[in-house]
Amino acid sequence: MMEYCTKEVAECALSMDGCKDSLACIQKCRKEADGHNRAPGCAYLCEMTTGYQSPSFTKLIECAGERHSCLPRYPDDGACLATDADAVQNITSLSQLEGDWWVIKGINCGQVSDGSPFHPGAGYPPLDPTPGKSFPGGYDWYPCQHERFVRSTGRDYPNPTSPWVNNITYCGGANGGLAQCNTSVINTVANVTLCAPGVVCHNYTDAPLKPQFEHWRIISWPHPDYVWSVWCGGTPLVTYNGGITLARNRRSLAGIPKYVEDNFRATAKRFGVDWDQMCPSTNEGCP
Repeated sequence: MMEYCTKEVAECALSMDGCKDSLACIQKCRKEADGHNRAPGCAYLCEMTTGYQSPSFTKLIECAGERHSCLPRYPDDGACLATDADAVQNITSLSQLEGDWWVIKGINCGQVSDGSPFHPGAGYPPLDPTPGKSFPGGYDWYPCQHERFVRSTGRDYPNPTSPWVNNITYCGGANGGLAQCNTSVINTVANVTLCAPGVVCHNYTDAPLKPQFEHWRIISWPHPDYVWSVWCGGTPLVTYNGGITLARNRRSLAGIPKYVEDNFRATAKRFGVDWDQMCPSTNEGCP
């Protein structure tokens, strides 16, 4: 970093825009790493809170992480459980997914293969929907995961370059709603395209570390207002994976039709996932 990014390091050190706080947050994640590859998920929240609002942090990360590969590459988080061929073939337009969706259950719950608990002492129930596989980041258990698939005019969201965007809200934490957030509520935007039938590709416009790209493969759509998507993504520093069930205009599993839940349970089994062990979210009080 000092060889290639001296200017950016100096600007960060002298800035008052939160850059130093963001670096200190990331360093704390590394110091508290428990040997289960949970530091990347922790660092991601640092980047998307204090780092997200810091121009000097963004410049430093772009220089060190994108242009000159000064930052460490982390081990993969989880495994990609689906391919384009697994996606439902009757989703052929993003207009079919237009609207507000809430994440009600997920695969990436912070579980690791040796059973070590996710955030020991936090009181989270021990869930393991993928026996023998590690998904240490806990990305799918974030509270307040609200997806909004909407048409873009090119001026209504930060830097969109596609006709459709996903305006995404979430917070750090797990196992609940707004009261369980341990960070501020985070907003981010991705350009979205239907890159294959049933496959929604996300290219994030405002991530501190780019490219951040994800394939969301919809593997079940038994009801117009319920879908299950297996997602696989990455940044220059880490490949990460998971899967989420989403409900349109419904914040939790409450009221899900039995045949939909039966379908999701059977679909989970096809992909080596235990539906009943997947991490739920209530999204109570979330924006």
